[in-house]
Amino acid sequence: MTTPIKIFKIYPSSFKVNLYTTEPFRMIGLIDVKIEYTYGTERVTLAFYRSSGTNSGKIKGLWYPIVGIKTCTGRFTEFSEYLNFVLTYSTRNGESQEGWLAKSLFFSKQSRNTSKIRGFSSGKHYGTLLGIGKTLRNLYEKDKFYKMDSLNAKNINSILTSKNIYQGNKHSQRENFEKFIEDIFNEG
Repeated sequence: MTTPIKIFKIYPSSFKVNLYTTEPFRMIGLIDVKIEYTYGTERVTLAFYRSSGTNSGKIKGLWYPIVGIKTCTGRFTEFSEYLNFVLTYSTRNGESQEGWLAKSLFFSKQSRNTSKIRGFSSGKHYGTLLGIGKTLRNLYEKDKFYKMDSLNAKNINSILTSKNIYQGNKHSQRENFEKFIEDIFNEG
């Protein structure tokens, strides 16, 4: 029997944020989590953004997960090959505008369960991702984060798809992040 992929710990002291847009007001952030894979447990960085609550029923101040941020208008080319595939498949028309927060993967097309808050996937990761979003809201409101002025679209994408292996891990950030995204994609 294989072990399911599961987030089982977050590292609040790793929370880094920066202003992304002022109209609407949005912050972007990174948080490290511990994920259990079939090959062991690994520390992985995930990206989130703070919702302005301006559209699609999103809750103002809640932090929602993203795959990355679009750095050029058109087809997806700025991420890894696999992430480009996932975003192309899960995004309307397979392309987007520069600056778009790549979040379509977390808005599953299959589930229309109105008891769930949209934007956190609809499968087994829903509760954990929503819990992280609420934790980040609390940390942000209590000023418990590191302000990272260099955190922009290019840097977020670079960090999420880094080939670096974190201390104590056996696999790169990219491998671990892609495996997590694949698990969500396969549920959707």
